[in-house]
Amino acid sequence: ASIFILILSTSLQAKKVKFAVDMGTYTISPNGIHIIGDFQVMAGFGTIDWDPSTTPLTQEGNSTIYSVVVNLPAFNKYEFKFVNGIQTYETEFVPDESRVGGFNDNRWLFVDSLANDTTYAGAVIFGANAPAGKTLVRYKVDLSNAGNLSNNGIHVGTSYQLTAFDPTKI
Repeated sequence: ASIFILILSTSLQAKKVKFAVDMGTYTISPNGIHIIGDFQVMAGFGTIDWDPSTTPLTQEGNSTIYSVVVNLPAFNKYEFKFVNGIQTYETEFVPDESRVGGFNDNRWLFVDSLANDTTYAGAVIFGANAPAGKTLVRYKVDLSNAGNLSNNGIHVGTSYQLTAFDPTKI
């Protein structure tokens, strides 16, 4: 009975997530473009995570963008990389600013919503920090000396928000 409840609970928290990469001027491997990550089994691709051959991306029309939409439980962080082919050595080099951090050179995405839409961060350029024409902004704050943290979370207010300097929005 507890297994049924666990499966039911996980499926109720499912969220569509679109992973996309812009291959720009790269020569595309005859084996296609893939994604590897810690979610592959959970999303129904293969029997092990981090397998570069089991999760193919599909070209969007005649563009240089390749993507896949998967269902993943919300309120979790997922790590991944794009692969130009089907071998681990064909994975992209993820720039420092886009990495999980430390010695972990994976990309990451946190799914923080159960809204009936698709989480999509844009088609990041292969081996780069952001989609074409965009710039990555990553805030990193050391809270080790912050004392008691609010139950409302940690927020930042900036001038580029729709409602400028509203700390409840980011």
